[in-house]
Amino acid sequence: MSRIKEILENRRLIIHFQPIISVRGRTFFGVEALIRGISSDGTLIPPGLLFDEAAEEGLNVELDRLARHLAIESFFPLWQENKRLLLFVNFESKLIDSFEPGSYLFDGLLSRHGIPFSNIVLEIKEDEIHDTEKLEDFCTHYRNLGFNIALDDFGIGSSSFDRLGVVRPNIIKIDRSLMSNIGSNHIHQEIVHAICRMSTNIGAIALAEGVEELEEAGFAKHAGATLIQGFWFSRPSANPVCDNFRGQIDLLKSYCDRLHADTHAYNEALRHQGESLCLTFQESIASLSDIYGWEHTLRPIADAVSNIETLYLINASARQVGPTLLLGNTRSFFEPMEHGSDHSRKEYYVRTLDSMNQYYLTGNYVSLATGNLCCTYARKIEIEDQSFVLCIDFIR
Repeated sequence: MSRIKEILENRRLIIHFQPIISVRGRTFFGVEALIRGISSDGTLIPPGLLFDEAAEEGLNVELDRLARHLAIESFFPLWQENKRLLLFVNFESKLIDSFEPGSYLFDGLLSRHGIPFSNIVLEIKEDEIHDTEKLEDFCTHYRNLGFNIALDDFGIGSSSFDRLGVVRPNIIKIDRSLMSNIGSNHIHQEIVHAICRMSTNIGAIALAEGVEELEEAGFAKHAGATLIQGFWFSRPSANPVCDNFRGQIDLLKSYCDRLHADTHAYNEALRHQGESLCLTFQESIASLSDIYGWEHTLRPIADAVSNIETLYLINASARQVGPTLLLGNTRSFFEPMEHGSDHSRKEYYVRTLDSMNQYYLTGNYVSLATGNLCCTYARKIEIEDQSFVLCIDFIR
């Protein structure tokens, strides 16, 4: 008898739960059920290996059903203590390709335990499902019964944005690969920000999984993730205890407050530098008989400032005056905005005119010109009764 057959026959399986915490609501939100096999020598077999062995023997369905049965049995005492607690259950996504209503005998199992369907979150990996129609049938069937749907491992592999409309998830789980060392990876920061914004706009909750460090938790919260799961809060265990999660949330809040204060101080220093430079540039431009030669006058001044990447001037009609003044080397494919270019839809232009202080500092972005991490400081200036917006791209 194969190992997997022996494990299934003797039900030598155990459920470990990993807590999921709401950093916004400061609550123990739910637990994810993670199946483990128990080998003959007592060592635990991870779920990936367990399901691989089941697939080789054609026992996917049996393992999948038994795993859910054990998950519900193990969750029942936790739910009795906290009726608001949610159970996250992984579905063997490949089985959804052959979905037929009632084929999983899931509803009756919950009803016998008295657990409301609304306390269950079904996790699916849509990129592993080939039949979109079956995927939609599955999600519609269980959503209509009152279950919640979560998209797992979103943001990696073959995650398909067009299937969001098919799944209509309640929760989007941001893959752990995007959270690893996110503090030093600007591209991952932007992806996580975008997923969190998108989640809010489509009525879903963003969950950051695989969070192992305080810095990762801080960036997840800053990006807009409502839920956090990972070793930083708790490792999976048969008896999850989250007595100290509020202490962890307080620690997270202190970290985010410090991060916000440091960012604010840096931005203020940059704003003061931008304001001082704009006054200097304004005086130099005002002394010109022809404003269209401004770039020749400002280049020597700008060259002496190490963190300036580009300068450009925009008139009251949102048209660029003169060329873009580029400092340093640029990418070969970069095409700078030229004289007469329209900036009317640019955030820095609109926000500067709308601001009572008549300046605006953008967030960080990667420059198309150089690939450097930059931000734009824009300020309204007056020259001979004409209004302009002077823009300085600073290297962060």
